[in-house]
Amino acid sequence: MERKIEIVSMEFIRPLFHTPNHLKCFEYSFLDQTGIPLYAPLALFFPPPIDAGESYSYEQARSVNSSRLLVLKKSLSETLARFYPFAGRIKDNCSIECNDEGVPFYEAFALNYEFESVLRNPELSEDFLPSAVVEDGSLIFHNSTLYPLLVQVTIFKCGAMAICMGVFHQVADGATLYTLANAWGITARGSSCNDSSELVAAAKFLPPPIPYVSNVPNLQLEFTKFFCNEQRVAKLFTFDASTIASLKAKAVSDDVPKPTRVEAVSALIWKCVMVATNLGPSKLAHLVNIRKRFVPPLPNHCVGNAVAVATAACKGAENMDGSDLATLVTCIRKSLIELSSKYVEKHSRDEAILAIPYDFMELIPAQIRGEVGVQISSLCGYQFYDVDFGWGKPSWLTVNQKAMRDFVLLMDSRDSRGIDAWICLKDSNTMSVFKHELEQLLA
Repeated sequence: MERKIEIVSMEFIRPLFHTPNHLKCFEYSFLDQTGIPLYAPLALFFPPPIDAGESYSYEQARSVNSSRLLVLKKSLSETLARFYPFAGRIKDNCSIECNDEGVPFYEAFALNYEFESVLRNPELSEDFLPSAVVEDGSLIFHNSTLYPLLVQVTIFKCGAMAICMGVFHQVADGATLYTLANAWGITARGSSCNDSSELVAAAKFLPPPIPYVSNVPNLQLEFTKFFCNEQRVAKLFTFDASTIASLKAKAVSDDVPKPTRVEAVSALIWKCVMVATNLGPSKLAHLVNIRKRFVPPLPNHCVGNAVAVATAACKGAENMDGSDLATLVTCIRKSLIELSSKYVEKHSRDEAILAIPYDFMELIPAQIRGEVGVQISSLCGYQFYDVDFGWGKPSWLTVNQKAMRDFVLLMDSRDSRGIDAWICLKDSNTMSVFKHELEQLLA
C-alpha cells in the first residue's frame, strides 16, 4: 500500500548521559532469545495545540508544534539515559550493544490524511508507524534492522500530531512498551519519577540465553505465510461498561462466581470465532504476563519478555447459545489457574520458563492446523491513555494489530471502564460472520 506520509527528516536521539562501561552489554533472557522477531507498535494521536480550523503547510504545522517537538526530543534523550539498551544496537540473537548510538527519530507530514478520519481506523494507522517497521507490508523483523526502538512523529495539516513507537519484541513485551512510553511521558511533563522510571531487566530474574540457539527460520517462514496473509481483515470492536456488566452476569457459575471483564469478553469473542470458522472442538490461547504470577512476583515494570501461553479447550460451538459463556469462562479460568501453579516454587518455575518457547512453537502449527481458534492478548490494566507528554491525554491510540490473523488484542477504552478489542481474522467473509454472530449475542 502506497504510504501517504512524507518523511521529512531523521535524526538519532542519543542518551543524555553516556552508558557506563559495565553496562555496555545488555543480555537477553532465554525468553527474549527465543521470541519471534517482530516489532511491537504503539501510536498515540493528539489534537492540535491550537484548534483554529486551519490547514497548514508542513512548515507552518511544524512551527505550531515546534515546542512539542523540542520537548519530545529532549525528554526522549533523558529517558534513554535510564533505558539505555533502547539507544544501542542489536548485536546478535542474545544481546544488545549499549553503545549510545541513539534512536532513529523520524519527522513526517501527513499529506493526504485528515486527523479526524484517521481516529479509530485500523486500516490507516499502519502508515503512521516508522517506515522501517512496515517496509514489507508486515511487522516482521529483518536481520539487517539493528534498532531496538524506532520513533516517528507525524504532523497533520491541522497541527495535530501522532507519536509512534516501534519497539523490537525480542527485548520488550506489552508491559515493557507501557513502561517505556509512560516513563517518556513522565519525563516530558517534568514530573517526579516513580519506580518504573529506572530500568530493571527481566533477564535478571529469568534463565539466561543459551549459546548457539537461534530462531528456527522455517517456523518464521510458516508464521509469516499463515499469520500475515494479504486477505486478513482487522476491525475494532468496543465493549462499553454496561455491555461488559451484562456479559459478566451471564458468565457467572459455581466454578467462577466473579468473572473478570477480560474473561467475559474473551469468552464472547471465542464463541463468535468458533461460529465464524465453523470449528468443532476448539482451543483459545491466552498470552499472559507472568510477572505477578511468580512467588515472589517480579516488578511489573521490568524490561523484557515475561509472557507465557495458557490454553483453554472447549468441545465446540455446536448448539451453543449465550448461556454457554459461563462454560467458556470456566475453561479460561481453569487454564489461567493451571498456568499460575507452575510459577510458585522455584524448581518448577525454572522448568516452566524453559518450556515456554516450546509451548509457543507448538501453538503456531496448532493454529495452522485449525486446532486453536484464536490467540488473545490483554493489555487491560495498563493505562496507555494516561501517557501524557504535557499536552493532555491522546484522543486515540492504536497498537495496529493487523499484523497477525486469528489474533485479538484487548485494551482499556479511553474512559478506562470499557474494552477496545482489536480483532484480526483470516478474511472478510470470516469477519462478516463473526460480526453478525457478535451482534446477535449482544442483542
